[in-house]
Amino acid sequence: MELEYLIKKVNKHFNCDITENTRERELVMARAVYFWLAKYTTKKSVKKIGAAVGRDHASVLYGLANLDNWVNWDDFFRVDFQALKLIILSSYETKKMTSESLLYKYNTLLIENDVLKKQLKKYQK
Repeated sequence: MELEYLIKKVNKHFNCDITENTRERELVMARAVYFWLAKYTTKKSVKKIGAAVGRDHASVLYGLANLDNWVNWDDFFRVDFQALKLIILSSYETKKMTSESLLYKYNTLLIENDVLKKQLKKYQK
């Protein structure tokens, strides 16, 4: 997913603008939701995730570290977070894998594992 899409979804859901330069609790908590969604639905770095809303990587890490506390502390926030998370995650299309493709992937991983074990033994000597 793209960061702009997530920003729009969070802004609409929480009825705010998470790109605003403010420390109001509601915006900080909404930003933390965006940070979590961006971290777990994209392959973007925390630096890029933060930059999309005018924050640095430390703000992203702070938001992620405190999100669990906020979810446990505020029942309304927990419901909002879970609802938005469900909306975002349900938009993913799951990729169905056949048993043959799973077996191929499994065997490939076994081979890679053996190669890595041999390399590790070589370096430990």
